[in-house]
Amino acid sequence: MNLMKSVIRNEGLLLLRNKFLAIPLVVNVLYWGYSIVSYEIQSIHYKERAVVFYNSFIWMLLLNLLIVGLMAVYMASKDRDNDFEQLVVTYDVKNVDWVVGKWLITQLYGLSITVITIVVQAIWFMSAAMTIGDWFKNIFYVFIQMEGAFFLLISIGFLFAILIKSMLAYLVIPAILVLSLLLPIDYVGYAQKWDNPKFHLLTPFDFMFIGSPYEGIWGIHHVFKCSILHQSAVVLVGIVFIGVTLLLFRRNRTNQKEKKLIPILITIFIIPAIVLSGMRYMQYDQALKQFITTGQQYVESFQGEDETAYYQWENSFYEKHKDDQAYEFAMEKTNLSVELKADDQISVQGTLTIKNNGNESVDDVFLTLYHGLNIGECTSEKSVTCSRDKDFITLHFDQAIQPGEKFDVNIHYEGNVLQFRDDGYVEQAFIKSERIYLPKEAGWYPLVGKRPLVIAREHTNLYAQFELRNARLVKDFPTEFTVKITRENQKIPLALTIPEVSKGTFQGTSQYGLSLIGGNFKENKVGQIRVVAHPEVFNGVKEVIKSYQKSWTFIEDWLGVPMSPSVIYILSDNYYYLTHDSVNYGFFVMRSEDIDDSEIAYELKNELTREYNFSNNEDSYVLSDALVWMIMNNLHEQISFAEWYKSNWRVEGEKLTPVNLLQGYEEKGIEQFKDVIKYLFNYWVELDNKQEFDMEVALKQYEGESKW
Repeated sequence: MNLMKSVIRNEGLLLLRNKFLAIPLVVNVLYWGYSIVSYEIQSIHYKERAVVFYNSFIWMLLLNLLIVGLMAVYMASKDRDNDFEQLVVTYDVKNVDWVVGKWLITQLYGLSITVITIVVQAIWFMSAAMTIGDWFKNIFYVFIQMEGAFFLLISIGFLFAILIKSMLAYLVIPAILVLSLLLPIDYVGYAQKWDNPKFHLLTPFDFMFIGSPYEGIWGIHHVFKCSILHQSAVVLVGIVFIGVTLLLFRRNRTNQKEKKLIPILITIFIIPAIVLSGMRYMQYDQALKQFITTGQQYVESFQGEDETAYYQWENSFYEKHKDDQAYEFAMEKTNLSVELKADDQISVQGTLTIKNNGNESVDDVFLTLYHGLNIGECTSEKSVTCSRDKDFITLHFDQAIQPGEKFDVNIHYEGNVLQFRDDGYVEQAFIKSERIYLPKEAGWYPLVGKRPLVIAREHTNLYAQFELRNARLVKDFPTEFTVKITRENQKIPLALTIPEVSKGTFQGTSQYGLSLIGGNFKENKVGQIRVVAHPEVFNGVKEVIKSYQKSWTFIEDWLGVPMSPSVIYILSDNYYYLTHDSVNYGFFVMRSEDIDDSEIAYELKNELTREYNFSNNEDSYVLSDALVWMIMNNLHEQISFAEWYKSNWRVEGEKLTPVNLLQGYEEKGIEQFKDVIKYLFNYWVELDNKQEFDMEVALKQYEGESKW
């Protein structure tokens, strides 16, 4: 032990004298200082401090891993490379003392980088809007991610420096980082057919997330427990690697005690490493299987053989599954008593008031409810029998339901709600003590009609063999909701798309439906709109919402289309994209970002046209761009539409014909141009076949009507 202390002391002194090894430490301090100052000097914050930190943390960790890994190779091989080894072998130093001493001093260098990072994080997060518990959890998460990764990379560096007695040993570290990190670093939730996502577990730090481990109002809770398990296994594997290094390093100097003891220690550590690795593997494997099972239940395959027909089918698939078929039954009232239990369990007692708005009497009425929820009761004052096929419930009445007739249905159901998207990386619905998310698309409460909760199409280039999206659940009529929620954990606040009228009771009318969230947020009003957002970004998103409000009001006054929502959720990117293709009535989901005029204009144009199929028609595209230009021009005055269009698309000749047709109206004034675009939009909406839209024909009709 005294000899090991001597090795550590001498190696430490050599490190302190090496000015180049101070450069990574200084770079870390300067970078984090720049990140903090550049964030804090902003007058309005559009992102949480944790978002900014974790976006940088991943890249800095990769850089630090490269530096520390190369240093490990240097520490293990420097005596050999500088011809000092011939003298070293005459020292009366045991292999364990010599190698472990160098290994520990290298670990200490890695620890110094970790300390810099967590000190910066701890100080910066003290001003973040999070509880003390979340503050400690974030610090520990960063510590175990960094230290586990350094621990393993340093051990690997020592092992390969012993195995490869040349400069090629230095190539091992970047090769390992490329193979284990750079392949899955472009996580988009869809692994290619050659890329088994389970291999992404083979990383020195837990990287099983898309983009960032931080999820806005839900923080890092989604990844925390999995990361501890992953990094615990990584540390144990690192110990095994350094044990193997001790066995291989100068075997002629290994005494009999070391020869017996080291294999025993390797065995002792390799067993829990295998157990913990297996547990982490099973965690992800379960999520991936649930995702694949969900997709296989809904996936539709291409039935033709022609390649051209396949691409047409692929490009039009989601447009053909828009859930735009009218259903004549309406859910007039929905009263739910909801109990949120532990382990993702939910128990609901509901009373549904349903009305036949059609012109014919029917015997069967359909409901949609997530198939993972088990129905315990399904009764009505009218004689009814209930049957179920996956997500669809059939209410069969002995006496037909007449036009205009209302009836009540009592339903009790309970079960587990934990759904996954994007190859199992993203939890689509969950009930946890520190976070809750039950979107309408999870089917956690009864929806009237046969509504597909998921849309999936065959995709042979993906590992899962399908591409999956949340369905677009369009309600034809508004519903009056009353929801009473009880739960075991009362710590986190809850919000629904309808307002809370008293503690745990929510009441209101919505055509969109119900999406329940619980997490670190605050709820305030911007104008008449309820906004649910992380406390740190509220002032920033308020400014963005004002631009949206100005555009919504403009569109409503101009086109007569209702646009303004009654409630807005500010969610992280993953959940924003999950709801992005939905058709929302009175509900809107945003990301916490500074959004410019063009982004707002394009998004609201998509909202205007989402329920229609924008066909491959040049005139339709010009109309679409005219809508965008009008919204942008209302926010801030733009150059003329013709100039704007030309600068955007760089087109000329015949492709400018529809633009030239509109230019004359714009020259007459903005009000004239607004009237023309409004007329063309309504004309386009009323066409059964949007492919037939012809701007010249429409303008001639406009001229004819304007004369009258």
